[in-house]
Amino acid sequence: MEYTQLDEEAQIAAVQELVPGILRQYGIEPKEIKNVNHAFNSSFKITDSQGQDLALRINLSSHKSGDEVLAEMQWLEALSLEGSVQAPIPLRTTSGELYISTRFEPLNTDTTAVLFKWIEGEEVGDEPTNEQLFELGQNMARLQLSVKDLKFSPPAFMPAINSTLMNSKDLLTPSKPDAISDNLYEDILKGLAISDEVFQRLSKTQELIPIHADLHMANVIQSKDKLAIIDFDDAGIGLPIQDLVISNYYIREDREREKHLKAGYSSVLELPKISDEDYEVLLLSRLICLINAVLDMTSAEIIEFLPKFLVRAQKRFDQFYATGQFTLAD
Repeated sequence: MEYTQLDEEAQIAAVQELVPGILRQYGIEPKEIKNVNHAFNSSFKITDSQGQDLALRINLSSHKSGDEVLAEMQWLEALSLEGSVQAPIPLRTTSGELYISTRFEPLNTDTTAVLFKWIEGEEVGDEPTNEQLFELGQNMARLQLSVKDLKFSPPAFMPAINSTLMNSKDLLTPSKPDAISDNLYEDILKGLAISDEVFQRLSKTQELIPIHADLHMANVIQSKDKLAIIDFDDAGIGLPIQDLVISNYYIREDREREKHLKAGYSSVLELPKISDEDYEVLLLSRLICLINAVLDMTSAEIIEFLPKFLVRAQKRFDQFYATGQFTLAD
């Protein structure tokens, strides 16, 4: 049976077979291995023989090259030294590498894996407090400040993500995917043209910098005394406004909550300049980016969720084209 036809438990078991070999390259003997997330990538909590907890991420759906993963890890190492934002601290292999390459036969692909110190705490999830949103805005701005003097050591580099589909493989424009209806496909192509125009126009006048580009509340951990930011897998060279747009996308059902996020950001940095109309278009662009991403995901849970997600997407396009405002219509 093909990997994409397996249920989630069987998929995790297949990925977990990689774990002992990966950990050997870090000189780590696992005492316990537990999968904590299996979606875009597959992440495991590792307890080693000394009782130390670690986080292992195996990149299943990411198309980032090793050099792009290296840049992500160099940024995280710099953050661990700079200290303005709590984020995962990367570990190196016994040969001093920041990531490893590995073969995953069930998907007939070569992929990468990275290992971090474990961050103790709870995922913030779907119901952040106003205080957490404010702190997230602060951390977003601090992350953007942290790259001011950041220089990547070759061959590391970050991809350009200042476009609707960011650095993802384009699964939309070559031809209509089977899972997408004719009406939805027409709306996607229309939205793609509109949003790419906004990205191109803004990129001519605004500075492009390394950004996290996935600051939703599943990537935020409430540790003992402050928030920690995790999962820099989507990081790339983009517009500062993209971080705000992406975070706001997930809380758009309550416009009041956006104010706390933006207030946190503006307490550290001036808010990026953008018109209300362009801002709404960029919110729509996040939906298009997510549609493209889920079409490429191999997780059993995501494959099962896809039809429901596309129904929701159609409602959100309908609302946007009727009003010019993006909402999380269900």
